[in-house]
Amino acid sequence: MVLVRDFGGVAIGIAAIAGLLALLYADVVRDMAIQWWDDPNYSHGFLIPLFSAYVVWERREHLRALPPAGSPWGLGLLAGAMSLLVLGVIGGENFLMRSSLIVAIAGLVLFHRGRPTLAAIAFPILFLFFMVPLPAIAFNAIAFPLQGLAAKNATWTIEQLGMPVLRDGNVIHLSQISLGVTEACSGIRSLVSLLALAVVWAYLTLPGALSMAVLVLASVPITILANAARIVLTALIGQWFGVEYAQGFFHAFSGWLIFIVAFLCLLAVHALLSLGRSLRQPATGPA
Repeated sequence: MVLVRDFGGVAIGIAAIAGLLALLYADVVRDMAIQWWDDPNYSHGFLIPLFSAYVVWERREHLRALPPAGSPWGLGLLAGAMSLLVLGVIGGENFLMRSSLIVAIAGLVLFHRGRPTLAAIAFPILFLFFMVPLPAIAFNAIAFPLQGLAAKNATWTIEQLGMPVLRDGNVIHLSQISLGVTEACSGIRSLVSLLALAVVWAYLTLPGALSMAVLVLASVPITILANAARIVLTALIGQWFGVEYAQGFFHAFSGWLIFIVAFLCLLAVHALLSLGRSLRQPATGPA
């Protein structure tokens, strides 16, 4: 009877905290979901919490076996989360408000279940940061250099093909077409999506931290090269067939096509890492 009463008290406490968090973060989550829907740069945000939930569900037996050892340090994390939320509201900074939700989740886990459980699900919790759109200043600081790099790489490639080309900043001039490398063509959308995909793939399939880091880092040059290839292909289509063929459906389709090619390159890197690991392992057999 005492155990039932204790469980009921814990359940009421958890429900109360969950209800409070729902009230605090309802508008934050709603606005973030709206941005996922409206901004193609962050449309992957819908998938991030689903994957994190899947990882937690996959570990459910292991988590059940862990002894509940709630830690008061969880209250410190919760206090930090509330501080970020307040600062975000006062400063009108969405990134702080949205990030505070992830810190609050970690704080709740630490407070109710303790360090072993938090360590066991640290990856799916940290992975949630991929769903949080970057602050505008950080986004522009990444996108603008990528625009220039994409324009330079595309111009160099076109020159190697023997075609006359002139680059003026982020604008590529050919004899029949001028192509502006805008923010949408910077490759940041593919970079964020492929980076998240590389993290997932590395976590699920690679055992060592070094191999995981190599695969994740490889997504950066792969995305840069793939995006330059897309710009070159768009420029050549416009040069040979007319600007109307380089826009509209082809422009959207080429984005998906190049992303698939980039993903295949990522799989090739993964295969090389797996092959290298198998070659390093000593052969075993009957004596």
